Amino acid sequence: MNTSPIPTLPGDVTLYYLAEGAANVIYRFSFPPPSPRSTSDLAESSSKVAPRHNPIFEHRLLRLRKALPSSRPNERACAVLHKAFVPLFPECIAAHDLVMLPPNLLRDTNIALRDLEKTGGRLHKRRGLYLAEDEPHGILVTDMTPATAGGEVLVEFKPKWLIQSHSAPQGWKRCRTCALRAQRNAVRRAKGQREEAGPCPLDLASLDQARVERAVSFIATTKHAEDGQDLNRLRERLTSFLLRSTIIPKLKELQGSLDEAGVLAADVMSWEFLMATTIRDCSIYVKVVYLIHPSHPYILVFRGRY
Repeated sequence: MNTSPIPTLPGDVTLYYLAEGAANVIYRFSFPPPSPRSTSDLAESSSKVAPRHNPIFEHRLLRLRKALPSSRPNERACAVLHKAFVPLFPECIAAHDLVMLPPNLLRDTNIALRDLEKTGGRLHKRRGLYLAEDEPHGILVTDMTPATAGGEVLVEFKPKWLIQSHSAPQGWKRCRTCALRAQRNAVRRAKGQREEAGPCPLDLASLDQARVERAVSFIATTKHAEDGQDLNRLRERLTSFLLRSTIIPKLKELQGSLDEAGVLAADVMSWEFLMATTIRDCSIYVKVVYLIHPSHPYILVFRGRY
């Protein structure tokens, strides 16, 4: 965690809509080039760092919170993240640092979101929900954009429930994620809609090569590599990495130890249960270089009821 004073995002920042989830919108940002300055101006400020040149802005994206009744202020979310989750994953958790937002930024950005809706730039299910304009902070997160010219590919997935739910019936073999998918597919089937497919978290956590390969086949798809040979190589690299990495086993262990009673019997407002729930909803980002190997993963624990 950055322990220096919270920086302020310069007012002349330009935001570029990148992506959004249920609770946040992610933006790239840039600043205009500095204007020419006289020698005397440079001499007077030689010991100062211009806000736009603050290193904390480098290789970062800006995460802004939506106005949801269940969401918490970014200051609290960041504090909990650094207190509870960074110690568990010190080597692989993405940077999350607070930044003060300039006046009217959120108001103007909400106007831009509405304009984006008019041009079809937001998914239909995301429309109608906007940023919390009373939130004074944004969060600077690690920019995991891959260097595609260098052969990098970014793979993102949610591991979900890596152990069988303690609330599942005795001897039940289908995991919670697959059971929920089957339930939704039954509704889709009845409506004549296309059914969804996806990885089984229990396969992902099995450490069995064939099962991990099956899970990876749903995670790394043609959207990551259109060429069949490249896709096979990508899946091989990712499978090899997941079989060697300690991250999935650690997530699995924490999910079990933090929620030993199961969701139907747990104290759903206990600290341990809330941590377990948040860990189940984390995202893993893995950069993969086709001809070399995956880089270290970053986990983004992006939402929890703290």
